[in-house]
Amino acid sequence: MNPHLLSAIRETPLFEGLSEERAARAAGAFCVRSHDRGETISGAADHEPRTYVMAEGVARAVRVNADGRCLTTGLVESGMVFGCLPFAADERSEQVEALVDCDVLRASTADLEALASVDPIVARNLARSNAQRLRGAEARLAALAFQPVPARLAGVVIDLADHFGKVTPTGVRIDVRLTHGALAEMTGTTRETLTKVSGWLRTEDIASIERRMIWVSDWDALVEVHEGGRCMPGRTAKLGLEV
Repeated sequence: MNPHLLSAIRETPLFEGLSEERAARAAGAFCVRSHDRGETISGAADHEPRTYVMAEGVARAVRVNADGRCLTTGLVESGMVFGCLPFAADERSEQVEALVDCDVLRASTADLEALASVDPIVARNLARSNAQRLRGAEARLAALAFQPVPARLAGVVIDLADHFGKVTPTGVRIDVRLTHGALAEMTGTTRETLTKVSGWLRTEDIASIERRMIWVSDWDALVEVHEGGRCMPGRTAKLGLEV
């Protein structure tokens, strides 16, 4: 058996608790593939129902409207399941793009359903992964409904810092390459509004958002913006979707 595949199986939360024998049996349903940063991992181009498991790395899940507009629905972290979800209707409107180099496990959805049907540990871990993504989606929906753009952008930066942040003597450096357009999709706003809000964060010496890096100069102030305690003039917290 491919040692890389078996290692990925052992280290992925979906297979946590499996014995060596059961892990080897589960590995038979999967293949492992590496994806470069910026590469599309899954999406509408899939020709058959496939399920993916993030073994290592971080990606962003994007919903694409019929007119081409995009909205990032959340980050896909290690252990999360995406693509065509087992025991659910075939849904391919979600596109997942690697934010860093990623290792991804891939299986036929039917094969994973068969595996979960006979292995209660896999079924339990699958349910846990789905619940994790559901909670993340609910949190993003609440943010879109109840938070102004500066608070939402601060939340996105905090989330990115959890994955990519490096603490330095003068602040937190987030080494991730995101265009303003991609960051606007993750925030649920327009590129023009994103540019205005990021300019305010820079003027206030809270954070500087650049193409190759995000630099947080004042972490406490960023958290305050996210929680609504510090507002950008003209963009006070209010009920309803603000773009």
